[in-house]
Amino acid sequence: MTLAHRSRSLMTLLTRQGEDLRNGDLAGLARSTPALAQALEQLRRTPPAETDEEALQSLRRAARHNAELLGAALRGVKAARAMLAQKPDVSFTGYDASGRTAQIGAARPSLERRR
Repeated sequence: MTLAHRSRSLMTLLTRQGEDLRNGDLAGLARSTPALAQALEQLRRTPPAETDEEALQSLRRAARHNAELLGAALRGVKAARAMLAQKPDVSFTGYDASGRTAQIGAARPSLERRR
């Protein structure tokens, strides 16, 4: 496999990873991770004399951008967890992957106490 082909393949995987991060597609991220790791390993094994600095710079920019997206997602998850931890009795309605509504947060008792 040529360096140009490796670079294109890796850029395609990084682009897909970025799309998955922007869309919150965790399943897509999980599916693409092994291929991304393999492509990175192949690039790492490329002899220095065969490297294309311009292609490597593009790959670095794409990887940095994805790292920023991942960091932002992580900060969002941490902020949401902290907010829910401060108000354990708070809940809200969200939507699952099928578009059905679901209660998120505090569980509502199924039995009420009589007075």
